[in-house]
Amino acid sequence: MERLDLDSDVRPEPHPPARAAPASSQEPTPRGNNNGGVLRFGPDGKLYIFVGDVGRRGQLQNLPNGPFGSGQPDDAFGGPEPDDAHLTGVILRLNDDGSTPTDNPFFAAGAEMGGDVGANIQKIFSYGHRNSFGMAFEPKSGNLWLQENGDDSFAELNRVTPGMNGGWVQIMGPVARIAEYKAIETSTGNDPCTGTAYFGLQQIRWLPTLIADTPKEALERLFMLPGARYKDPEFSWKFEVAPAGIGFMEGEALGPQYEGNLFMGAATTVLEGGYLFRFKLTGSGKKIRDDDHQLRDQVADNVCKFDITESESLLFGQDFGIGTHIQTGPNGNLFVVSLSNGAIYEIFRPLSP
Repeated sequence: MERLDLDSDVRPEPHPPARAAPASSQEPTPRGNNNGGVLRFGPDGKLYIFVGDVGRRGQLQNLPNGPFGSGQPDDAFGGPEPDDAHLTGVILRLNDDGSTPTDNPFFAAGAEMGGDVGANIQKIFSYGHRNSFGMAFEPKSGNLWLQENGDDSFAELNRVTPGMNGGWVQIMGPVARIAEYKAIETSTGNDPCTGTAYFGLQQIRWLPTLIADTPKEALERLFMLPGARYKDPEFSWKFEVAPAGIGFMEGEALGPQYEGNLFMGAATTVLEGGYLFRFKLTGSGKKIRDDDHQLRDQVADNVCKFDITESESLLFGQDFGIGTHIQTGPNGNLFVVSLSNGAIYEIFRPLSP
């Protein structure tokens, strides 16, 4: 993480942080997947940083003893405790100078623990997340929203509260749907839409056959820091739809019916050439409105990966490509950044003739 002062006359060239070379050819080279990387300043002036699970299978992935049992590391980089290589699957909350706010939900727990692991725990705002490309604050309430990508099943849209445990890898989607999560991820068949195999959760160190059989069992397995609480997503899709950037419409430039709506882009062009979904929130900004009777259970029961079934009423736009950023501009219109199309789109209401 680097900070550049844009008001300065001197503009230093950004450079990646230094990283020590392996001491020998036998020492592993740092690597990972599900890296996340979304940064947002909140209305409280704090910096929120999303870090994906990076392929780790440690305590912050709700495996209290890692994938191999007590006393065994998660992988070649350490763990399962949240050391520097296993501070993953989290939203971190920092002051703008990089220090840790004393009102973070696990600050006291980390202080009591001490050491590097304790210092890492103090930085955590929420954990138990897989990966995300979209995080945004609802303008009026200040609520933090996060989209989360599943493996083959249960992409999510979450309202993140302080100290939240999102449940991954034990739970994806509503905990009441744990049997469906396990059935999809352990299926030996191929997805009828993509032709790709289901079985697996990317990392073979913890197989999907180990997923709990009941909601009660899944909840009992969670790694709960002092004060943590599990929370179901506000919305999810049974099969993965690969969400990406999210953002809110501020103001009435598109019309009063769009003010406060949440918009979500796609991380792939497979569905609708890169969809743009629109969600209407309740007045408190805490829930998704259930205007569509198919979605009153807050789950779109699509039939395979990247399938639009039960999301038809959410579809606002098509062919936006991979939508990485969505934001209201200074002129009040909605802007969408498309990585794959190499374009920034402006959505506006035409002037009356």
